[in-house]
Amino acid sequence: MAKKEKKNPGKDAQILLHLYELRREPTMRKARSFMTGEFWPQSYDEFKTVLFDFGSERNAWARQALTFWDMAAAIVLSGAVDEDLFYETNGELYFLYAKFKNFLPQFRKEFIDPEFATRIEKLATKSIKGRNRVKRMEAYFKARAAQQAAAAKDGN
Repeated sequence: MAKKEKKNPGKDAQILLHLYELRREPTMRKARSFMTGEFWPQSYDEFKTVLFDFGSERNAWARQALTFWDMAAAIVLSGAVDEDLFYETNGELYFLYAKFKNFLPQFRKEFIDPEFATRIEKLATKSIKGRNRVKRMEAYFKARAAQQAAAAKDGN
């Protein structure tokens, strides 16, 4: 029987702290702010418009945030960082997956990279904890949309 490799939580912590430092970089903060707070596409066409608008600031932000989290997911999926520790310290990957998951299959068909954000998807759906977090976020998005619709109706 092969000897199980010992985990190194100190090394995992260093990697996670470095990922956090990268998230704090000013351009990355703008990218994350756009993707988490400003960009709420209601259709695939709205999603695609930003993701195919090469050269625009919004496109750069979208690609920066999504590829950052795809890279982070690849690090976890490779075993370089403990999956449970990553889950406990990073909710944004799951948030972005829940927010954009319905658009990703079509985008992959139209985009040059059929593996675009596949690592985000794999990590977000790999465990029951991850799938449950995604479901909770989807419920939040649905409630948020209902509140906005009600507010818009009341405002008219």
